[in-house]
Amino acid sequence: MTDFATSTEQAKDSLRYHPPDDTRSLLLQWIRRARDAQIRHYAMADRLSAYGRHLGLAVIGMTALTGTSSFLSLVSTAVSPELRIIVGMTSMGAAVLASLQTFLRFSERADLHRRAGARYGAVRRRLEAMLVRSTNGQDMCDMTAVRDELDRIAQAAPHVPRRVMRCPPHVSSSTGPIHSRRHRDASETRQPPA
Repeated sequence: MTDFATSTEQAKDSLRYHPPDDTRSLLLQWIRRARDAQIRHYAMADRLSAYGRHLGLAVIGMTALTGTSSFLSLVSTAVSPELRIIVGMTSMGAAVLASLQTFLRFSERADLHRRAGARYGAVRRRLEAMLVRSTNGQDMCDMTAVRDELDRIAQAAPHVPRRVMRCPPHVSSSTGPIHSRRHRDASETRQPPA
């Protein structure tokens, strides 16, 4: 069998769902999922914050330009029709950008993703503590409570687009730390083995 065929089979096998065999593997699976969700929500929050900043700067620039142009057209007695058209178009562009800024709510949506990331981080840390404690049998009450909390977070969390979900978490290796300035507590942990 060729290397390509082997790697293709391994890739297909990695996409198949393998239910956990025991409590430890279930905890590891939940930790991995919570960590991935945490990272992706923080990445989406960063992206939305950047979009909001860029749109805000464009609104500021266009309104400043429009205000300055309007003031100059009032001061100047001989204003060309072309300048009036440019000032009018710039004013309309600024109004459209300001409306988009209000409609798209980038900062509000970024905050929702930050909160979801923080909730997933809290559950992940709780799961890691449970994993450390679980030498014998794990208390099913704890497992049920964590599962219910993960379900509540998933239902309340904002949608993460597919392009963000396809991006692998920013990790140096399969067990290395996260390299992102936003993920303070995530950088303290290591990704559980696959």
